[in-house]
Amino acid sequence: MFVGREHELNSLNQHYESNNYECAIIYGRRRIGKTELISEFVKDKPTIFYTATQENEEANLTRMSKAVLCFENPNSLGNASFSSFNDLLEEIGKIAQEKRIVWVIDEYPYLAESYPGFSSLLQKFIDRNFLHSKLFLILCGSSMSFMEKQVLGYQSPLYGRRTMQLKIESFNFHEAQKMLPQVDKQAAFALYAISGGIPQYLSYFSRAKSVKEAIIDNFLMKDGRLFEEPNNLIKQELRDPANYNSIIAAIAQGHSRLNEIATATQIKATSLRSFLSNLSELEIIDRVVPVTEDPNKSKKSVYRIRDGMYRFWYRFVPSRLTLIERGMVDVAWQGIESKLSNFLGADFKKLSQDYLWEHYNPEKTPFTKLGNWWGTDSRTRKQVELDVLAFSTDDTSFAIFGECKWLNEPISKQILEKLIFNSNIFNYPKKYYYLFSKTGFTDECHKLAQEVGCQLITFKEM
Repeated sequence: MFVGREHELNSLNQHYESNNYECAIIYGRRRIGKTELISEFVKDKPTIFYTATQENEEANLTRMSKAVLCFENPNSLGNASFSSFNDLLEEIGKIAQEKRIVWVIDEYPYLAESYPGFSSLLQKFIDRNFLHSKLFLILCGSSMSFMEKQVLGYQSPLYGRRTMQLKIESFNFHEAQKMLPQVDKQAAFALYAISGGIPQYLSYFSRAKSVKEAIIDNFLMKDGRLFEEPNNLIKQELRDPANYNSIIAAIAQGHSRLNEIATATQIKATSLRSFLSNLSELEIIDRVVPVTEDPNKSKKSVYRIRDGMYRFWYRFVPSRLTLIERGMVDVAWQGIESKLSNFLGADFKKLSQDYLWEHYNPEKTPFTKLGNWWGTDSRTRKQVELDVLAFSTDDTSFAIFGECKWLNEPISKQILEKLIFNSNIFNYPKKYYYLFSKTGFTDECHKLAQEVGCQLITFKEM
């Protein structure tokens, strides 16, 4: 069942209807659903679909030739092949002169690596032939650094030849819920957080009747589909997997600053920066700064695991490998169950921030920046963290302050009092308050919220 991606499909279809040359660059991390999106788009359109492989130039030419020849003659069973990519592109051009076709090259980086001259050759054909044809070309890839630098980048031979680009992102919670109709909203949120909103991982959970079942079957069984997933992806994408594993594990254990990670991993800071940069490019981790700071200048940066599946796996699986190997999965699950609520707190903060964007009020609170904030309160000389701080870089008259609690008990008025106190670190004339709660609020909290104009939002409303 295909879910979501309405905006992407609409954009692709609008470009398709031009009946002119189009070139769509589609990229995003592995398992994100790029191929599924393209397959949904082309299902009712004449299409040459080729998935490149990590083979040599000749092998890719042979396989791509078969895709082209089978398009022209679906009953063709021969081993005929074009003698060169030049001849193959000539044939594509002839077909596209006569009728509208879609030509998909999935895993484009593999083809470009097997034949480094292919991008230049493709550029020549675009300029001399395809621009005046009815070709809809789609180049798709999972190597984001390659697609951004070698396809979209200024130095690329293909620079300026695209007519559209789509970076495919993970699902938000509401999109993920559509893939998990068999569980209630709280369970769906937990599975969304654990999957990181990655459609393929969500599909693994789609038959589970509970969070426990989904975690045991996919993470805690030796034949589970996510039991070795992070290791396999890291080996596929990066050299020196041992160091990368150590870095992600250190961040998962709470070592978030550069010096802390260096100490925990015993990797020199000079080398560590390169490792962290590579992990950031793959969108496994993020370097984050307080929302009020310039990311290029801030000295308060910390690193966090961005990918939900990696964050869950490194937090819970390695320390339970012995139990898993011995088949003691129920014992392994018990240790996870007691810590799961705390794990979901970070994702609830993100959901709360998404809520504010979804209920954006341009007349009352036209904020332009929203995120977390942390720093020192000069009044108490203590460290303070705000789950939500939203403000405008153009209008300094207001700010929004928020606290998010994924707890099994209602939020008390003391939480709101603390939020108000911490908000006074800042000198905004107007301050708007939000509390976000999994389970609700005490009567005293409701009373104080009414007095100060604080919005109380429960998970059910989000």
